Amino acid sequence: MQQTALYTSAVIFAFVSLAHWVRLFLGTQVVIGDTSIPLGLSVVTGLVSAALAVWMVMAARKS
Repeated sequence: MQQTALYTSAVIFAFVSLAHWVRLFLGTQVVIGDTSIPLGLSVVTGLVSAALAVWMVMAARKS
């Protein structure tokens, strides 16, 4: 059961990472209220979510 949860988390983190990289390459603007979210934030969140996806896969393989 734990292995399934880890793989599911990995897939979700991978999709989040992919969404951030697509946003970065397309240059899509995101505005929340009156605040524009900078594109550079997608670099950070793309890297972090990709790292979390890899970590979840590695943890699933150990269990």
